[in-house]
Amino acid sequence: MARLGVAATIAGLVFFLFSHVRPPWGSSSASPGHRELPAGDPANPWESITPSSELEWHPCYGHVNPSFQCARLTVPLDYNDPLSQTCGSPKVHIALTLLPANKATSAARPHPRSPMLINPGGPGGSGVMAALGMASALQAIFGDDQPIIGFDPRGIGATTPVADCWAPPPACDGCPEDVGRGLMHRVEWANMNQAYGGINSSNIALQFINAGHRAINNLCVEKDGTLGGKSILGHATTAHVARDMVSIVDAWERWVDGQDKSESHTELNPTKGRLVYWGFSYGTYLGATFASMFPDRVGRLLLDGVVDAEHYAAPVWRDSLYDTDKILGRFFQYCAEAGFECQLYRAGDKPADLGQRYRSIMDGLTTNPATFTHPEYFFPVLIQPHMIEQLVFGVLYSPIASFPVLAMLLNLMHEKKYEALGALVQDAKIMCLVGDSPSASLLNDAQRAIMCGDKTSPVNLTLAEIRSEHAAMAETSQFADVMINVMLQCNGWSVLPPHRSPPTPWARYTAENQIATAFPILFLSNTLDPVTPLVAAVKMSLKFRRAGLVEQKAEGHCTVSAVSRCTARAVRNYVLRGEVPPAPEVDGGDYLGGSWTTCEADERPWKRLEADVFAFEDDDERRVVEAFQAVQSVVERLPQWGQGPPTFEGLRALRE
Repeated sequence: MARLGVAATIAGLVFFLFSHVRPPWGSSSASPGHRELPAGDPANPWESITPSSELEWHPCYGHVNPSFQCARLTVPLDYNDPLSQTCGSPKVHIALTLLPANKATSAARPHPRSPMLINPGGPGGSGVMAALGMASALQAIFGDDQPIIGFDPRGIGATTPVADCWAPPPACDGCPEDVGRGLMHRVEWANMNQAYGGINSSNIALQFINAGHRAINNLCVEKDGTLGGKSILGHATTAHVARDMVSIVDAWERWVDGQDKSESHTELNPTKGRLVYWGFSYGTYLGATFASMFPDRVGRLLLDGVVDAEHYAAPVWRDSLYDTDKILGRFFQYCAEAGFECQLYRAGDKPADLGQRYRSIMDGLTTNPATFTHPEYFFPVLIQPHMIEQLVFGVLYSPIASFPVLAMLLNLMHEKKYEALGALVQDAKIMCLVGDSPSASLLNDAQRAIMCGDKTSPVNLTLAEIRSEHAAMAETSQFADVMINVMLQCNGWSVLPPHRSPPTPWARYTAENQIATAFPILFLSNTLDPVTPLVAAVKMSLKFRRAGLVEQKAEGHCTVSAVSRCTARAVRNYVLRGEVPPAPEVDGGDYLGGSWTTCEADERPWKRLEADVFAFEDDDERRVVEAFQAVQSVVERLPQWGQGPPTFEGLRALRE
């Protein structure tokens, strides 16, 4: 769900800014209805696209896939002040990236399919970036006549205005903000606060970490006041984005209606005017919010890695870590089963032996701090316990890919070969180039604005209350330090919209009082998820009439963290055929004591599904499995997925 601590995020995104987008899986044929753009930076097409209240598609990101098209859709900043009311009303320009349907395949259908919108979570994740990586794979799963749209929610990425508290306000009306200067200040602040470590690193750490978050929130208040009615900071809540998705769906239908009628666009489409959507992690909260606000506009909603909506709106996410430590326990189990394929393993080891070795490594970072001179950049490096704790926490999101590499990292630490960890640390020189990257807008305050704006009431915890909440969380998980730091982002947040809609009364909706949507929702969850536990998926599915639930017998964040042919069939049948698995049956309030559809995973750590040797039923099954593997590969590298690029790419570098 929410990304890791500020410093880890900054380092990760800086690393990401200078990584090239990986070519997506597969390809698609282009469709008509777009305009040519003047030559420019192929990695940043947005400045060349004029925003419009109608969808005007332009070719973009051709270096990734020649079929991609982009648009900037203009919507009101405040839906209480619609565009038609006053020409000078503040606006938001939503960035959308489309992988269109294959024209030849689409023409054979009696009606064009509604586009599938995607949200990778966060909050703060870029749907545009997600689409660049996974849109072709999604078409391989659902058919090349399925259009895919990734959009950056308001305040994020290429959507303007960006939620940025750090860029100094413009010097004059119409002047640009000094984004580069703000980015450098943001990085300097993060590096300064990195020294405090986790909240238990010292007896004063919590006091300073909390003060730091309050200082940022005060900065946001000042920036919001300077911008006045044009500020996005109070208009970036999930409810705002849900309304934006209605605007996207409506604009799509107007665009389709304006196409050549000879292409059979006028016949009935079962999802016409409705949302088709796959949301991951926080994206499930966005999808559920949409369904609660616009139940008659639900076409197909896949909600994967489910956020408990009641829990999300509370000051602290106490129950997010319900299964986190169990996944770490599975790491020791799988390592023992893998034997010497797991580099942390020693002859005769049982899971308990590996757990003890891990604790010894972590304790040693405190009793005997690890330092070394960086072998490439020539500066001293101090490995602090909270750095490794954050890294391990992130690895739990993607066990299939990351457990073997984590074992390598821990073994290097066990053998005191700390110099090999240099791949995890970036050279400060790269910070000087941060403002030149088209992806620099990912270093923003959208997560803070969204997450804190979504709270039922403003959060203003005292130090004593924070310690109490942390203690309660620590009874469940050893990673309480990591999660409480995320929660502290909202302490003292006071930027509120002038017309705040009442929050959805989630506690009111139960198995006896359900939300009736136009089409049932499909909820997806792993058995063990580090931040969105299965119990949340069961609980949320019971709030919606006839909603289905599929539990994938695997560990990791969202079902795409492991490949399962069974889950793939359920997802495809839901979207393509409208087949909804049965609603879960539970016994009273015991959400984990009931029954629902389950699917076995076809892989696990150290035993990945190898498409070249696996016995598939047919070529179609192979194609779908390979597409799911491609999606899995993409989400492992998304900055807001939880682990982020520095952890994963740094770990991979250790192996190379």
